[in-house]
Amino acid sequence: MAYVAYHVGTKETGSNVKGLQEIPDLLGTGRVHVCHVNSYCRGLVYSPEKECQLSIEVLANLGPQVVSEVYHAAANGTSGACDRKGQVVSNVTRNCLVAGGYDPTINGMQSAFIDMYVSVLVAEPDEIIHVTGSRGFLKYKKLNTLCGVSFPVNVLTSSEALTGAKFDDGEFIVDAISTDGGVHPRNVAIESAMRLVNSGKLTPIEMVKKLCWNPSLMLGLENKGHLSKGADADITVIDPDTGIASMAFVMGKMIMKDGDVMGTSGRLLTTLAGEAAAYNSGLEYEIINMRTTRLYEKF
Repeated sequence: MAYVAYHVGTKETGSNVKGLQEIPDLLGTGRVHVCHVNSYCRGLVYSPEKECQLSIEVLANLGPQVVSEVYHAAANGTSGACDRKGQVVSNVTRNCLVAGGYDPTINGMQSAFIDMYVSVLVAEPDEIIHVTGSRGFLKYKKLNTLCGVSFPVNVLTSSEALTGAKFDDGEFIVDAISTDGGVHPRNVAIESAMRLVNSGKLTPIEMVKKLCWNPSLMLGLENKGHLSKGADADITVIDPDTGIASMAFVMGKMIMKDGDVMGTSGRLLTTLAGEAAAYNSGLEYEIINMRTTRLYEKF
């Protein structure tokens, strides 16, 4: 009854569509959350269009054994670490450099910074920012390469195709629009979903389903993702003209007003196995019943 999230790929394949195609054999009769499917449809193996088609086929055939999401930001997030010989360690980072025509070395990283193809993530007092160019490389070197970096490698058409893919009954094959970039300034889910609504590629209700209801079901949070009796009064107000969130509430408490964040903390989600650690953290927490999650509800 574990909730396993998998950034796909093995040492034989890597983080690409071939890594995603391995899932059925690796998974057997198990269940897994396939992370940010669009990351495997960047054109590294085939065309982005073919990679999307192959990914959709794999996920559709696995059905309720998997849950999944896409994110719409152009920027990714990966490790900038190099070893003592100046070789880039992360397979994802190596792929990004090679795709851009750079050597997967610290010298290649320097060239990519100068060309503004990569940025380093720098913590400021109130936010995390992207720094590129020569200044970015100096920051990167100062951190001894042990830091997060970002490349503009995600293909918008892939994200949109995966977002809209449906089963014959109208249910989405890829469950949600999300992001794994909680400390990374690329959470554009609302703005990108609103663009899809305005272009007619999603209905407003489908947008809510992808952003709110389905993510809640994935984690078994029956009190989230809807506005009805028993819900937690989590509300986001979106300016329809700009497509940007202007006000937000969590548990009925305002955490954002006029686009300015006012919240002070969040809530840990854990299983019973992690309750002691959550309690000792001193943070507010909530216990998830794994049997109510979308991964396990049909098993």
